[in-house]
Amino acid sequence: MNNRLPSTKEMQAFIVTADHLKLTSAAQVLHVTQGAVSRQILSLEEKLNIRLFDRNARGLTLTEKGLDFLPLIKKVINDLQSAVEKVSNIKPVIRLKIPSCITTWLLPKIMTFQQAYPEISVELTSSIKHDINFSSESFDAAICYFTQVKDNTLISHLLFEEDLTPVCAPSLLPEGKTQLSVDEMKNLPWLHSTPHKCDWALWLANADSASLTSNHNQHFATLDLAVSAARQGFGISIGDVTLASLDMASGRLTRLHSLQVKSGKGYYLVYPKAANNLSLQTLITWLVDN
Repeated sequence: MNNRLPSTKEMQAFIVTADHLKLTSAAQVLHVTQGAVSRQILSLEEKLNIRLFDRNARGLTLTEKGLDFLPLIKKVINDLQSAVEKVSNIKPVIRLKIPSCITTWLLPKIMTFQQAYPEISVELTSSIKHDINFSSESFDAAICYFTQVKDNTLISHLLFEEDLTPVCAPSLLPEGKTQLSVDEMKNLPWLHSTPHKCDWALWLANADSASLTSNHNQHFATLDLAVSAARQGFGISIGDVTLASLDMASGRLTRLHSLQVKSGKGYYLVYPKAANNLSLQTLITWLVDN
């Protein structure tokens, strides 16, 4: 066997260090000591007889050889992972980060995916943050909330555009009414998912009622908290039509007005271009098509 072939530990140490350009950060991601990462890198450089990093007082930078080697070795690791998945009896696990506000919409899709592909396990982690940093976060993919995806290291798939409309619990409506005029809404509490009230401001501007205000306002940290309060009858929230669809179909929420407004943003499924994960591609196809 060729003793110059790097070990998987050496390759992983190089990839993580190249992504962070700091031995301390790489050590934290790999759950080893800084010295262990340094030894793996030095061993790899000795086997290849090249220098992968320039070391200086500010940290590390990739050499020209290191820049050439990085995409090649990432492909090797991804191909190896795919090969193991094909023949292994161990379930492949897809680690997916999602914003907490889409959990209700996403869970039924994930459950039907798991029924269709029982050999693939999906591990969901929800967060109030709507972004992802694959260099420092250990996820295979994420669903993010963007105007557009500008990072050219990522592949993105639009799941749905955001369409905003006022929603509330049916119990808040006067008897015999199914909707309210914009002016009638000011008599009920308005629930805001952000301190600057941008969702309400956008919707009111498109309803030609930009100057209208409510007598009672309540602020929340996230969209799902504001919509949850609306479900419980505490007031009116601006909700996304897609995310609120299950609650509206079940009668837990009702639309107060026919006007819905595109915010210009949407929910995208994103993952690194370097990823070559067959199980992940199966999940992506499922979510985009369903």
